[in-house]
Amino acid sequence: MKIAVVLCTYNRLDCLKIALQKYEKQTMQPDFMVIVNNASSDGTREYLDVWKEKKASFKKIIIHNEKNTGGSGGFSRGVEVALNLDCDYMFLADDDAYAEPQVLEELHKADDYLNGKGANVAALCTAIYNGPDRELSHRCRIHQGLFNVRFDWMPGKAYNGKVFQIDIFTFVGACIKRSVAEKIGLPKTQYFIYYDDAEYCMRIRQHGDIYCVPSSVMHHDIGSDRRSSWKDYYDTRNWIDLVKTYYPKRYVVGTAIKMYFKRCSILAKIFRNRNKEHRHMCWIAIQDGLNGKLGIHPVYKPGSNI
Repeated sequence: MKIAVVLCTYNRLDCLKIALQKYEKQTMQPDFMVIVNNASSDGTREYLDVWKEKKASFKKIIIHNEKNTGGSGGFSRGVEVALNLDCDYMFLADDDAYAEPQVLEELHKADDYLNGKGANVAALCTAIYNGPDRELSHRCRIHQGLFNVRFDWMPGKAYNGKVFQIDIFTFVGACIKRSVAEKIGLPKTQYFIYYDDAEYCMRIRQHGDIYCVPSSVMHHDIGSDRRSSWKDYYDTRNWIDLVKTYYPKRYVVGTAIKMYFKRCSILAKIFRNRNKEHRHMCWIAIQDGLNGKLGIHPVYKPGSNI
């Protein structure tokens, strides 16, 4: 099982240093490490140029983007490079995701176990912890109602088994079979951030199943951040675009109405303390999602005050 780690980083040099050390200490070393630097301005470029020259058991590939293309653009570029490498799987993770020493070894064992059972494996993924707590929101099953669709978190008890099947993962400890990526293409760069991983899973599942491996553990250093800023624009817009792409029109209508009441109406002010400017931003996001207006918004982007 040859693995190419694809790591995307942007202005988190301290986190990146820890993440790289974790991969260097794996009980089963990766065969390649593809690092995509998304135009960082904190010394990441200089650090990676020096790190690349240090001897390692794996091949190092460093990509310095000239502009910040977001997580979706960074991972898309990394996957594009990994598709040309002699690997079986591509392991995607952020710069603030720290691998336990046996992450890759446990995925290898799970791959052997599932293949022995005749499973049609398209991708594997790790369990994720945020501090002492398991982060359940990163591994989901899809639930379809009459007028809407949602991603339900996998319950904690699911992690008691050897493996369990899921529909959706985030790009934190996501191990995608290269042969599947060759068929489905690259992650959707137009999303910039959020739901690019979920949209990719929709395509992955057309060619096989996704399994979570609880014994393979990543620690995601995100604190309690739950995106109440300009990032909500992409969270809102991209979710609507995903639903519009993969589900009937009634789901799109139901989703847009739900998002309006949740993020744009007076209810968002009362129950979520969202000011008028933030609610207006989410209204624009709904319209852009319905109209297929993707890419980096000229106002709502890194550095925005909202």
